[in-house]
Amino acid sequence: MGGQPLLTVIVPHFRCATYLPESVASILGQTHSDLRLVVADDHSPDDDWITALAPWRDDPRLTLLRASRNVGPLRLKNAVVESVSTRYIGFQDADDVSEPDRFARQLAVLERGRADLVGCGYRVIDASGNPQGVRHMPRNGNLVHRFGRKTVALHPATVVRREVFTRLNGFDGTAAFGSDTDFQLRVAWLYRIRNLRRPLYRYRAWAASLTAAPETGFGSPARAACMRRMAELEQRRRQARTPAERLPLLVAPPNDVSFALQEVR
Repeated sequence: MGGQPLLTVIVPHFRCATYLPESVASILGQTHSDLRLVVADDHSPDDDWITALAPWRDDPRLTLLRASRNVGPLRLKNAVVESVSTRYIGFQDADDVSEPDRFARQLAVLERGRADLVGCGYRVIDASGNPQGVRHMPRNGNLVHRFGRKTVALHPATVVRREVFTRLNGFDGTAAFGSDTDFQLRVAWLYRIRNLRRPLYRYRAWAASLTAAPETGFGSPARAACMRRMAELEQRRRQARTPAERLPLLVAPPNDVSFALQEVR
């Protein structure tokens, strides 16, 4: 590889060493191989995740980072994004899998200037990797956002222009989880969101995930409070009388927790 790659993929990790190798292998095995992969650990209590990635430690595309304290995936991603200079930033969860041509197809749309955030359809799999169904996201995310839909793309299956994070200040740094949806709602006001219908991502639905765990999953009090706050903010944006009045409502608050990211060698 010569020069700066187009893409950096960020994988936040916390106590998910069982699935992390498959996730990392699916990224480093992409048909678009000229990329950088950053696995950022959210201060897991042990080093089994490092051991699990031993087969890929000599790959120069892979960087391992560890947070000095547990801060949640959104603050973690904000900190990593600050150090990224590639034109595009992609995401993947540590328990999920990308199909081999995922990034090649998404980058093709971005490089043609057709969108600023590109998602895709996805297959739902269970804890053992067995298929549970297919979900197709709307082709035109801006259109469904205009009609009030909150989920316009599956966040960990997206690739985004770097400049979008600069203008919107990334993810809400005061939220422990859930504001990846808020990020997309803010993006939709200023940028083009498109989804490829093809299922290029495998989303693992299992009991310990953030969206399923009793403390943070859908139906939990914490998740309900997060959704209420997100809805209130979006309502304020819709009530803004001018773009100038709306713009401050599109910029996320910075991380409210101080921490360091240290490279694991």
